Amino acid sequence: MLQAFDVLVIGGGIIGASASHHAASAGYRTLLVEQGDYASGTSSRTSRMQNCGFMYFFEAHQSLLKFMLRPRRLLSALELARRTMRDRGDFVRTSPDRVRKVGFYIPFDEQGKVTRWRMWTAARLLQLMGGPAVSLEPGFIHAKDAPSDPVLSLLREKERKRGGFRFSEYQYNWPERIVIDTILKARAAGLDARNYTKVVALVHQAGFWSATLEHAGQTYTVKAKAIINAAGAWVDHVTQLSDRQATPINSGAKGVNLLIRLPARLKGYGMETVTSRGTPFFLMPWGDYHYLGPADAPADAALTEFRATDAEIDEILVEANKLFAHVQLSRADVIYSWAGVRPRTLSKHEPLGSMEVREHDLSTVHRPAFLAFTGGLIMTHRDAGRRLLRLLRRHVLPSGKPMLIDYNLKSQPDEDTVTAVSVRRAIVNEQAITLADILRRRLSVGWAADLGLGVAERASCLAAEVLGWTEQQRCQQVEGYRAEVQYSFRPAISLEKNH
Repeated sequence: MLQAFDVLVIGGGIIGASASHHAASAGYRTLLVEQGDYASGTSSRTSRMQNCGFMYFFEAHQSLLKFMLRPRRLLSALELARRTMRDRGDFVRTSPDRVRKVGFYIPFDEQGKVTRWRMWTAARLLQLMGGPAVSLEPGFIHAKDAPSDPVLSLLREKERKRGGFRFSEYQYNWPERIVIDTILKARAAGLDARNYTKVVALVHQAGFWSATLEHAGQTYTVKAKAIINAAGAWVDHVTQLSDRQATPINSGAKGVNLLIRLPARLKGYGMETVTSRGTPFFLMPWGDYHYLGPADAPADAALTEFRATDAEIDEILVEANKLFAHVQLSRADVIYSWAGVRPRTLSKHEPLGSMEVREHDLSTVHRPAFLAFTGGLIMTHRDAGRRLLRLLRRHVLPSGKPMLIDYNLKSQPDEDTVTAVSVRRAIVNEQAITLADILRRRLSVGWAADLGLGVAERASCLAAEVLGWTEQQRCQQVEGYRAEVQYSFRPAISLEKNH
């Protein structure tokens, strides 16, 4: 029997999860499909930060006059910052289990582009736009105090002597879990969610979209009144299933990060600055460690390997060593690395794409009720879901009754450890199919210093009991997981110790 839906959401990353959550809660009969596992693409390679929005004033710091002479850019930056601060406050208030507060620094620079008055002005604007509920807790570090400050003391003397700006930022405990949690909330509202299901054809006829789906080697067809293309960095590839001549709207940017260990006094502190090329550069806390990056380059997600190259690793280390006076890093300091391709809104003036995040109504180009989203960010995913829902309502009425949307995401006590209960829940309740699904996207152990290798054997044994794996299949899962870790993350640890 042919299944029919109000809306088909394509892409199981953070934007697809949020769009599905909002649509299902609004009464739409919604189907979400993801070609791999949920959150296994770009959402698994994000900065992990619920940023407050200072990044949107980056161009103003570089050239205030240029920024003011382009009023549309100024208005766009202010609007994006407003969305970011609003979603920051909303997420921290409703889902405190899923974030942790960290102290963040922005050092003043010798060119006078990042100054006390500019940071004070930006902080005031952000606080006014976001409201008082979740404060930035802004403050200034004077030059005389910089040598004893845990973060600024790492900088070269000429950076230290100018001081810096300190504020409170929030970090997701791990982004994949935010996606899984959001999909679970959407399923509770009626969503039909299917991972490892690929869209191979899209045809519009007689007022419906007909989507040919492929799962486990079998194909079948569903119908939907509307399409939401939330495929992230693959958004153009999905749109082109309906029209090979479709105009691109996305510009991918490959980003690379390195996990390192810094002195203990830096635990819980991060930094935002710029590279010698004038691009953003971050030092992010991650438990007892930190990660550095990104190294950015234009990329097509369908053609790009999600792994760091030697040149990209070296680029980040060079920039870090230019920044830090007392911590000189080498390849031996890299615990592991990761890479992903971020979706960016296409801009003819910017090779890496625009930082603008926006919804697109492609009905205007002969694709009825076909919506898409570009530049999706985890930190504004709820805003993206609301915007896509408003656009959807212009084309399709829901066939069911709406309910109050539930944003409250709570942690579970055993989600950071491998137990019979946590593994069973990941499979039975949360649609995990592979060992990687369990260790990295349902449990947090896949992001530990050993990338979950130390518990892979035990987890596979517990999963085999639930999924019915033969001993051969179980061993294949373990070997496949080890191979994925080795290839994608290039860990410094010896895999032999985990056999």
